[in-house]
Amino acid sequence: MRGPVKTAFHHEGLKTFAGVDEKIVIGLYNAGALKNLSQGDVLFRQGEQDHTIHLVLKGSIRLVKRAGTSARQTAVLGPGDVICESPFFSETGAWSAAVAAEPSTVLSFPENLLDSLDPPLGAFLTKKLAGTFQRRLQESLTRQHNLAASCDFMTRFARRSIVERTQDYTQSEMIVGMIKKVPQLPMYASRLAQMLLDANTSAKDVAALAKNDPSLVSAVLKRVNSAYYNWQKKISDFQHAVILLGFNQVYQLVIADGLRRTMPNTPPFRALHNHSVVISHVAYEIAQITHRQQASMMSTIALLHDIGKSVLLLMKKQNAKLAVLIDMLDSAKLGSLLLEEWNIPENVCRAVEMQDYPVFSPPDQIPGEARSLVAMLYVSHLCADAIQGASKEDLWRPFSDEWLRVLNLRVKDVESLARDHVRPSLEKKGGALPEHVRQFLAGTQENGQNAGKERDETQSRSGP
Repeated sequence: MRGPVKTAFHHEGLKTFAGVDEKIVIGLYNAGALKNLSQGDVLFRQGEQDHTIHLVLKGSIRLVKRAGTSARQTAVLGPGDVICESPFFSETGAWSAAVAAEPSTVLSFPENLLDSLDPPLGAFLTKKLAGTFQRRLQESLTRQHNLAASCDFMTRFARRSIVERTQDYTQSEMIVGMIKKVPQLPMYASRLAQMLLDANTSAKDVAALAKNDPSLVSAVLKRVNSAYYNWQKKISDFQHAVILLGFNQVYQLVIADGLRRTMPNTPPFRALHNHSVVISHVAYEIAQITHRQQASMMSTIALLHDIGKSVLLLMKKQNAKLAVLIDMLDSAKLGSLLLEEWNIPENVCRAVEMQDYPVFSPPDQIPGEARSLVAMLYVSHLCADAIQGASKEDLWRPFSDEWLRVLNLRVKDVESLARDHVRPSLEKKGGALPEHVRQFLAGTQENGQNAGKERDETQSRSGP
């Protein structure tokens, strides 16, 4: 029997056992079990807790990572390599299954067999296992270096592309003319925005502004008595409105109402406006955890962040034949130019301009004075997506963990931030939230259409 065994073994593992003592070869063959795999056969999946040790004799085994409906290859093991379902070996999370890349043969050993094998046999397998792991570790380090270099290149390429594409906006007569045509914020909203963007502003300062500006008080009372909030009793006193809504709600109401007055009352504009209000509420709740004293400032910036998209809509409305070209413009840059026209502080303009950078850029690529503001906008959007039921895969971004750290958030991930902090805090406010924000929390918001109908009712009751 030894003759056929020896012949078969040398045939299956010619490269694997070249130069190995024949007694070790025969001993391994007798201790293990041969497995023949066809192309595509799964040797095992990560997490099966089957710690069988597999020595590849012939063919090749692919380690693949499943991502949604697709699979990506992370490594290929060939004759002489050893693989097993082990967190130490598999670099937990780096792959999800071991699959035959071609017709292959492996020799498999139960993990507990290592302790009972003759020392030469155990030493051989251990050496093979260590050698495979060392090679994979080196491949992983090389791959990590290459990925870092690729990431850095793509980040610089993307930033350079945006800068080159937008640097001449201020020289364009059409763009500059359109920016200047956008109505200014109402005086009370402009003054309040300036105050709220100052981290040292207190609630007392805002109350003093309200008392000295009848138009602000009038705007708040009209808004709070509209279908937007749907209180059962009419509210006639500014302080009563503040008690019911809270100062931040009044801030948001006034700034949002001022922004609304700069844009047409059409479904697309309403949808953008409603989105900004939702992000503003989310940003406020996140800021309560991270920078409580700057919560109103963060809320205000979130209200302003999509103003550039409104400018694009205005430009297309007034230049319908150029709609295709207008869609190619960068809305974030347009927004920053409009905010500059409104004399909004520089750091806010830069944050609005760079709000999309976190998708392709780590935090250290953003100027320090705007970094935390960009982080707040970015994380707020991810939280809003999580609240609306986005899957973990849909929420994944290459630099999300780094941007979470910018805000010093002691949370595991965006999902836990949304689930454990943001949503509960918003839900506690109940009726004090605008209707479309309540719809957002309930998952029933439909592209701003319901809230748009509500806004029409508001205007019919409150006037323009």
